[in-house]
Amino acid sequence: MNNLMTATLSAKQDILEELRQGNTAILKGLPPVKAMQYGLALQNEVGHANESPIDNEAVVTAMLERMDDSEAKERLIKQMEENKKVAD
Repeated sequence: MNNLMTATLSAKQDILEELRQGNTAILKGLPPVKAMQYGLALQNEVGHANESPIDNEAVVTAMLERMDDSEAKERLIKQMEENKKVAD
């Protein structure tokens, strides 16, 4: 397992190094989520990470409004309230 983790870390570093040199072709064939993760990692590395224009709280509220009354909705509301208390 340790060898797999080392190989994965090495591959990630190799991909990031290629991206630093401007080789975006290295991302070809990767799942879109993986390609985006490498892009975000590179942005964070150089300090150009942008705040998301999406208001996560508004999205959650909209989703809850569309859900029927159920245990899931009640559980999500309770979890949001707890998260808000912790953040305050």
